[in-house]
Amino acid sequence: MSGEALKELLISLFIAVLVWFYAKMSRTYEVVVKVPVVFVGKPKDMAFLERTDTVLLKLRGSGFEILRIKLSSPHLVYDLSGLGKEGELPIDTSYLQPRAKISLEPLFTDKVKYVLDEEASRTVAVIPTLKGKPMKGHVLYGWKVENDVRVRGPRRIVEHLDSLPTYPIDLTGRRRDFRTTVRVFTEGLGLTAVEPGSVVVHIMIDTVVAKKVPVVMGDSSFTVMLVGPRRVVEGVERLRAFPVGDSLIIPRPEGTQIVPLNEDEEGDTLQQQGHKGS
Repeated sequence: MSGEALKELLISLFIAVLVWFYAKMSRTYEVVVKVPVVFVGKPKDMAFLERTDTVLLKLRGSGFEILRIKLSSPHLVYDLSGLGKEGELPIDTSYLQPRAKISLEPLFTDKVKYVLDEEASRTVAVIPTLKGKPMKGHVLYGWKVENDVRVRGPRRIVEHLDSLPTYPIDLTGRRRDFRTTVRVFTEGLGLTAVEPGSVVVHIMIDTVVAKKVPVVMGDSSFTVMLVGPRRVVEGVERLRAFPVGDSLIIPRPEGTQIVPLNEDEEGDTLQQQGHKGS
């Protein structure tokens, strides 16, 4: 085949593909898409207590229009200027951006909802979320968060919020103190902002030790084995016991365990416990 003939063949093939594509895209299609909902015009001193974030829509139109709108990240835009603190707004093409010559059918709901509340802020503590266990023979002694955070959001949420958790901090295999920066967990809480978004947490890991400690009860005493973090156990000189009915109560330091002297197990019986550092 000569070069000229090949050129004519390629041009004919291109035209055929172009005609086929135009014919296909000129047909009417239906697609189901999840579309984000955007609210504008919210008063500056208000925050969303509730709102519709996304809706499921069935779009119907020519292939060209469907393709164009899917490539343009479609969304529904609602202007709240001059509207009340809560309401329901219809779902139709007048709110769809970008504009397109299509029809839409909302699925599951035909309205978007919103509820506004006065925006408030306060400072709250951060509690670390811990997972895993330190190396055998070691135990969590305590933790300390360097700073609190400032939260901002709807008053009805913020005024009842006393603390926030962090994303999990893994203690697996740890055998000494460490310091880590971890993000504050706020997903699903409906807050507008959390500053700072991360905190520095000091985790204290200590060796498990056992020490014979006298227990005083009135004029008598007996000895038990106190098992726990070295920084706690080594500072205990004696314990006191109090009879309550037929039972004997022996208050002990947080994070420790009392083991009778006739038991062989010492360190392995300690449950992983910890306390907030001062």
